[in-house]
Amino acid sequence: MQLCKFLQNESFMKKIMGRGVLLSTLLFFSFMGYAEEWQVVRENAQKSFHKTVPAGNYSGITHLHDDIYAVVSDKSDSALYFNFRIQVNPATGDLEQVENLGYTFMVDGSRFDGKPWHGTEKGFDHEAIAKVSDSTVVIASEGKCRLKEYLIKDYPAKLYLKGWENVWPPEDFYPNYNFESLAFDSIRHLLWTIPESTLRKDGVPATPENGLANKLRLMAYSWSHGLQDSIGFGMAMYAYQMDAPSTRRKAETYVMGVSELCVLPDGQLLVLEREAFIPKVKLGAFCKCKLFLVNPSNEKRISALDLLNQDSPFVKKQLLTEWKTSLSLVKRSFANYEGMCLGPKLEDGSQVLILLSDSQNQYAGVLRDCFKTIVIKKK
Repeated sequence: MQLCKFLQNESFMKKIMGRGVLLSTLLFFSFMGYAEEWQVVRENAQKSFHKTVPAGNYSGITHLHDDIYAVVSDKSDSALYFNFRIQVNPATGDLEQVENLGYTFMVDGSRFDGKPWHGTEKGFDHEAIAKVSDSTVVIASEGKCRLKEYLIKDYPAKLYLKGWENVWPPEDFYPNYNFESLAFDSIRHLLWTIPESTLRKDGVPATPENGLANKLRLMAYSWSHGLQDSIGFGMAMYAYQMDAPSTRRKAETYVMGVSELCVLPDGQLLVLEREAFIPKVKLGAFCKCKLFLVNPSNEKRISALDLLNQDSPFVKKQLLTEWKTSLSLVKRSFANYEGMCLGPKLEDGSQVLILLSDSQNQYAGVLRDCFKTIVIKKK
């Protein structure tokens, strides 16, 4: 069932808004007593593991169990996700080993049987993944404009088609600016997402030429009253404004958007803003990342019918850290970070955040599949 059908039905939207008030109230009380600030303890240097991580287009990550994580690729039309083993130093949170263990399930939900894959559906462009239960994950497909639930246990293949699915009309988005982010709050049963850039009805995407700040819609789907309810009745929506572009130089390729979300144990959100600038000559390219903290319980909810403008109640955001990678004659650190999730807690109780970059299959033999950890804790 498509969200556009809901948005075109005014009476139905009033019901959603009414239920949305209930969800906002639940959000407020579930966050009460937890709205403490977080701080960065340590930001570890990025690393690549070329011996154990083959070239890929890795774009999203979620924790499965122990030191095993699910990683999606935005160029895979066969593997649903890859199993990664990620090991960190228990004292510093620094990465010690990252290994791609291969895949278990195919994009249609069936188990990999070792035979060549001959799927008929193409162009998934999987950008984000979130584990929502012991047996299911939700994956954001930019190519299909959808969020879809998949079983990751050994069930008959036909059952894989019965999961939750939320499809948006492609005309809502600008090209290549669809869903890039997913994060699941297992305590409050909320699935969070946000479009990468401004929706068509809310304006135009930010560029170096226009100098605009992207206006986005931060959304939470309720996951506690059954999957069908979460499609519309249980959605809360907030206005989010990115920082403006940092450069006015002309680029051959320029990407400015939110590339990932992450839910903290207290229900607050980490938002990763990413600005990638690539000139025609490639040298001088950079990727600037900013990590913000957002507390939805303190913010005013908006309606799906509202149009975003300069007077919209944008959520307050706190900058935790920022970093910049680049490409020059003497430095090849460029890394486009698109995936982020919580890792383990360290010996001192601080929390590890794991990030991964999309190397575009190690483009031109220059880029690397980079991984990075940031250690955070409450003040």
